[in-house]
Amino acid sequence: MLHLVGTTLEELTSVLKQLNNYADLKKTILIERKVDELNQLVQEETKIIKQLNELENEREQLVANVLLEHPSLSFTQFVEQIQDAGTRNNLQFQLKTLQQLMGELQEKNKINERLLKDSMSFVQHMIDQVTKSKQQHFNYQSPVGQQKSPTSSQGFFDTKA
Repeated sequence: MLHLVGTTLEELTSVLKQLNNYADLKKTILIERKVDELNQLVQEETKIIKQLNELENEREQLVANVLLEHPSLSFTQFVEQIQDAGTRNNLQFQLKTLQQLMGELQEKNKINERLLKDSMSFVQHMIDQVTKSKQQHFNYQSPVGQQKSPTSSQGFFDTKA
């Protein structure tokens, strides 16, 4: 049973490393504003997240089975009581690695979320500027008349001199 837990923890570590690499790549893509690459990366990331969820469910089931035999202990307490030092140290290392990788991934995701919000603000600002410029009249207009000449256009310069 412990061997299965160890194997599942190794697989979780591998998947979290992939997600961390994707988070780094996503940061670069967001900074460079490469939308097509971002869409492709998000699709690939979704597949890995599904894999992560499956592995996490497997880990939870294995740990629950182990703890059925030791209901008064948490999994960490159970690991600390394992007699074989090699197995105990291996599981402790894997748990610590998983915690570290999760922390790194959370930090990277916070940065990427901020970059994404900034990008969306930039796009909204550009849309506002484009729509505002179409609404503004760049030609001289008499404050009295406010009438449009049939030959006027919405350009920066008046075509009639």
